[in-house]
Amino acid sequence: MKAVVHLVAATAAFATTASALTAAAAAEEVSNLRVAQTQSDRIKLLPDDAFVFDFLHPDSGVTTGSGGHTVAASSENMPALIGNGMAMTIGFLGPCGMNTPHTHPRATEFNFAVNGSIKGGFLAENGDRFILHDVPPGSAVVFPQGAIHFEYNDSCEDMIFVAAFNNEDPGVTQIAQRFFGLPPTVVAAALGGVGVEEIAGLESKVMLIPCKIERYSFCMQIPDNIALGTADCLQRCGISTPTSGQPTDQRQPRVSANALPSGFSGPVPPMAAPTTASRSLASDSTAVVVQPGFQGKEASSGGVESASSSSGSKPNALSIALIVVVSVLAAGYIVIAALYLKARRLEKTRTMGNRYVKTGSTYAPQGMTGEKQPFESYSTAAEDLSTPYDPPSAGA
Repeated sequence: MKAVVHLVAATAAFATTASALTAAAAAEEVSNLRVAQTQSDRIKLLPDDAFVFDFLHPDSGVTTGSGGHTVAASSENMPALIGNGMAMTIGFLGPCGMNTPHTHPRATEFNFAVNGSIKGGFLAENGDRFILHDVPPGSAVVFPQGAIHFEYNDSCEDMIFVAAFNNEDPGVTQIAQRFFGLPPTVVAAALGGVGVEEIAGLESKVMLIPCKIERYSFCMQIPDNIALGTADCLQRCGISTPTSGQPTDQRQPRVSANALPSGFSGPVPPMAAPTTASRSLASDSTAVVVQPGFQGKEASSGGVESASSSSGSKPNALSIALIVVVSVLAAGYIVIAALYLKARRLEKTRTMGNRYVKTGSTYAPQGMTGEKQPFESYSTAAEDLSTPYDPPSAGA
């Protein structure tokens, strides 16, 4: 049993080491691309397939909620974008799906509606009027850098949008999650003295007021993006919120400086900052195959973006060699454990205390098969051994 425990621990350690090596290789690749003096130097560092990103079967950059999902390609998960000053996000919105209010702190967005209409609105800065657009298929809308904006599918059919950015690392800040992630006392004061407990209840997991759509269920607050949209659209399309509410995994992690009051819980920050972006469908890195009728149900752990490296980036030769060595060592441990367990079973079939356990007609007296027969004596000296299986002497 101890051997099995050690084997499992060793295998987990090897897997962690391999993952760390891959992350280190990706970080080294990005570092080399950023310090390259010319575009030609950057091109020489990348394989041909690094210049292609598959939005339909992504390894990373996926954000999923109850209303659909988005797939983002940026310098974080597509190193070929480094130095090219652009990025792109594809949105797959289900019926009534909403890309909730957010900003891009480092880029202007140009959003193109592919196969359906979207509503798009933004607020640029203090004092500006609110801008709202109905964007029909084949049209595009611009959202200025830093503006609070949203995209919303107000129909009962799936639709797709394509958002282009003028920065390889546009960034994104979800308004609701980040605002309510501030210290509760600050949020309460900003809202005119609303009670801290009410603020904590909104940001915490469960609201005490039943949902209006599902009368007897309880709503999860601040839903993950892409969220389900307005109540009139949901009613018109016959969509009900999930009984347990929408997922809320994208909330702001809590530390001592923005901790919720006693009795309320919030997400805790990771032990260390990730070297790449964080969310995969199923963390564990499940590819998303977009099909008609998709409603954003292929969610992975976490609710943040995937930590997988992009389909275009590849580990260097040293990392591959180290991964091979680790894999061979793991296989060796498995073989050793298998041989050890086999030897233990063989030993148990031969002896059990001072009794001879080997059974079968070959070893049994006449008329007896399968019974365990004791030795008449048990000694390590060959001349002292005697057994009831000795053949009768000649002439007997």
